[in-house]
Amino acid sequence: MKLFLAGLLLAGLAATQTTENFDDLVHRAEAVLDSNPAEAAALYKQALDQRPSWPEGWFYMGGVLYRLDHYQEALDAFHKGLALAPNNGTAWAFVGLAEYELGHLDSALSAIAKGEQMGLGSNAGFETAVRQRAAMILIHSSLFDQAMSQLQPLAKHQESPAAVVEAVGLCALAIAADPSKLSESRRKVVDRAGQAMWAATSQRPKDAEDGFRQLLADYPSEPGVHYAFGLYLMDTDQHAALEQFEKELSTNPTHWPTLLVTAFLKTREGAPDVAMQLAERARKLTPSSYYWLCDAEMGRALLAQDQPAKAVPLFEESVKLQPENAQTHFYLEQAYRRVGRKAEAQREKAEFVRLKSQQDPLSLPGVVNSTSR
Repeated sequence: MKLFLAGLLLAGLAATQTTENFDDLVHRAEAVLDSNPAEAAALYKQALDQRPSWPEGWFYMGGVLYRLDHYQEALDAFHKGLALAPNNGTAWAFVGLAEYELGHLDSALSAIAKGEQMGLGSNAGFETAVRQRAAMILIHSSLFDQAMSQLQPLAKHQESPAAVVEAVGLCALAIAADPSKLSESRRKVVDRAGQAMWAATSQRPKDAEDGFRQLLADYPSEPGVHYAFGLYLMDTDQHAALEQFEKELSTNPTHWPTLLVTAFLKTREGAPDVAMQLAERARKLTPSSYYWLCDAEMGRALLAQDQPAKAVPLFEESVKLQPENAQTHFYLEQAYRRVGRKAEAQREKAEFVRLKSQQDPLSLPGVVNSTSR
């Protein structure tokens, strides 16, 4: 019996030493996390060898490996942690950052979206990095409106990080390019446009107005400048905005975002025939991700010309391509109702109401809520 009790005591002491050793490893890793991330990674690895079911440890390990530019290893660590604790928004966002660095852009955007849904935490610098990367992915796909939606929440921090301003400038000018591949003079225009548009986003109207006026004075013929100023004016003076869009098209007739937003305003002004021509031109120039919007603008022009039967297939195609956009269902409901297809109209109305309650739909490149104004 004495030998048995002694064995139990020794086993208990061994367990205590292991626990103390684990805690010691964690404390030592925390102590060198900022000064020596490589040593921190080694210590976290030892701790995780002892306790592989520790999700926070995998997250810490992933964060350290990310700082060391070991992106694939960081991904592996984060995924091990997420398998144990899948509702960590910060970890999902880190997965997105690592995927971005590895060039897996679709996976990065998907992971970042999960992180945003669960919450990115209170670290402003981290949120900025995550949203800027997501915006750049969207910009590369010419999804400028969605990119701006990523960046707008950062205005609450009242800061103007250079990478964010640059991304905003690309959205404002509708440039789907890596800034590093632009000429130095073009990057200056992007920066100036970004500063002006970011001032508007940050609720600094005087700075925004001054910035755009100076931008126009210095670069009156630069592609996208009149378009950017027109976007800024959309909320306050749509007639003045239209003048800017028409100036853009006079020197840059293939600027498809300007064609689309001008088509929208022309229909609203009572010139649907002109709007139809503009939307048809845009359809030949836009990336495929905006075909739905071209179809919607052509459909709106046909409705304004009292040709709902011709508008129906265009709106149906628009809904097919963009089923999560509430406004496409609203337009299709109008067209169905006008051709007497009441049951289908009621179905589209219900879908519009459902989606509208969930989101604030974006319907023009770089313009928020323009179709609902």
